[in-house]
Amino acid sequence: MDIFDAMGSFGRWQLRVFLVLLYLNVVGMWQNFSIVFLAPNMDFRCVQPSTGKYFPNASALLFDNRCEVPQGENSSILEPCTEWEYDISHTSQTIVSEWDLVCGREWLVSLAKSIYMIGFLLSGFTFGQISDLVGRFPTMIMCYCITLVCMFLTLLSNSFIMFVILRFFQAFGRAGATTIGYVLIMEIVGLKHQTEMGIFIQVGWSIGFVSLVGVAWFFRNWFWLQLVITLSFVPFAFAFSIIPESPRWLLTRGKTEKLKRLLIKAATVNGRDVEENIKNFDFLKDIKENEGKQSTTLMEVLKMTKMRKRFFNMAYQWVVNSFLYYALSYNTNDLAGNAYLNFFIAGLVEFPSYVVVFWGIKQWGRRPTYISLLLVGGASCAAILPVPADMTWLSTTFAMVGKFCVTGSFGILVLYTAEVFPTGVRNVTLGSCSMCARIGSISAPFLRDLGRVTHAVVPNSLSAFLALTSGLLALLLPETRGLDLPDTLQEGEDLGKTTKGAKKDNTHLETVT
Repeated sequence: MDIFDAMGSFGRWQLRVFLVLLYLNVVGMWQNFSIVFLAPNMDFRCVQPSTGKYFPNASALLFDNRCEVPQGENSSILEPCTEWEYDISHTSQTIVSEWDLVCGREWLVSLAKSIYMIGFLLSGFTFGQISDLVGRFPTMIMCYCITLVCMFLTLLSNSFIMFVILRFFQAFGRAGATTIGYVLIMEIVGLKHQTEMGIFIQVGWSIGFVSLVGVAWFFRNWFWLQLVITLSFVPFAFAFSIIPESPRWLLTRGKTEKLKRLLIKAATVNGRDVEENIKNFDFLKDIKENEGKQSTTLMEVLKMTKMRKRFFNMAYQWVVNSFLYYALSYNTNDLAGNAYLNFFIAGLVEFPSYVVVFWGIKQWGRRPTYISLLLVGGASCAAILPVPADMTWLSTTFAMVGKFCVTGSFGILVLYTAEVFPTGVRNVTLGSCSMCARIGSISAPFLRDLGRVTHAVVPNSLSAFLALTSGLLALLLPETRGLDLPDTLQEGEDLGKTTKGAKKDNTHLETVT
């Protein structure tokens, strides 16, 4: 595009924005998966039945995780326990011990994870639409303020309900900020750098995943862990002078003067002296006719046959990938071995996964690499089924292979979705797909509960089935390797018709209808 001729495809200006958004992804991952350490599996013992009498010799008992105890020393009648003592040899005060989330209240831990994901669900569509209407930058500020205020208020939680409600609003704000951030980084770099940036920005999640273990190891009390994660968001406030509005968004909205100032600033930071040339660029004259035009909405996408089918296909892909990713990530506490080590390994496998993804999409393209990862990931989930109970190391290995594959497929999916929809609706379609993904992430915490009430093979069988169907449906998606991002609805509808590797001619911008 002419805007990248003016300011450069990738330079110091883009690098600064990238590093800021990478940091946001790191601390965003801390917030997201802190619940694994805020509410870990804790051993407990009953110390006071409902009768008010202490269970005989309670101090001498092991932590047996019993939810019912005899009424008396020689009684065979059991009654529910109403008060517990927790094993704090591996951790300190958690929300489990703070609000007794054990026995009949254990399901509330899964509920807390799901409610957090409901925040993601509502955020994706809400802020995606707002961002496409008013711009990326003001919407990101709005999301950040909601997130930070609610994170500080969470420290004052005096009940489980208050804690869960504030976690919901944390997710509502933070999901909007990271989704907009991803779209923004894709819209400020030129074609030849879009693939790299689309993948590298997601490495922030992996860095956050691995580093969270260290933070949680040193701060084992839930209050102090929450405080550290909250404070980690504060520095982002000082980076708003670096975060720009999207030049592509300004281009499609006809914001000529703002775009001109942005291009001059970016070109200066990138060491390009093009102020006089920018004034004479034809595309700046052409886009004046777009000023004040009504923003395109998701309904416009759904009116177009190919993009409608593509949107629903992508929505299902997001549901499946989100379900698999969070099911494998949240349930590391249930794997054999040390919970901290398992979580660390689950994060560590993401780094080679992105290496494979980067190589695969360069060599094979988005679609073949994506489908391959889904099928292998589904096979690894199915391979857990026949593993004997005493070979926990093997089932853990298969689980990590599945985590490796779904991390890669999810990474491609985010990039893929941003590439198959045009600029005017890129944020709302990506946000809507992210919203649909929360169906999967909301359900994922209850996967282990499903196994308990049905059969042990159900969770992994379901995961394998979803991965297989998702991979087959991905065959219907267009390949986007080598193609520039579409800007108009018609370009989005025609995506895939152009010769493989061709670039669009953007000398004159078409009107977004």
